[in-house]
Amino acid sequence: MKFVIAFTTQQGGSEADRHEAAKKAQQLLATWQPSDAASIVQWVSRVDGNGGFSIVETDSAENSLGDLATWSSFLDFQVYPVIDIGDATPVTDAALGTRAALDN
Repeated sequence: MKFVIAFTTQQGGSEADRHEAAKKAQQLLATWQPSDAASIVQWVSRVDGNGGFSIVETDSAENSLGDLATWSSFLDFQVYPVIDIGDATPVTDAALGTRAALDN
């Protein structure tokens, strides 16, 4: 399954607290690897420095939980399961056909 993960830096604390958290996050990033069950297709940073987005493919929600939990003291997440538009179109067409049958 494919997921789009939006992440933002956690707010709150003093400027010194945020600075220290940013340094610790950079240290973690230098050595961290996602679980073997996950493949990061793309990972981008927002240019305002307040987060970013990743597209991850995995068959294991449990491993994704572990990966995100590693970062949860630095980042807030929103996770969206997604499918490719080419796969979504036939499903949407079938749903529209089912709905149209109600009008007849």
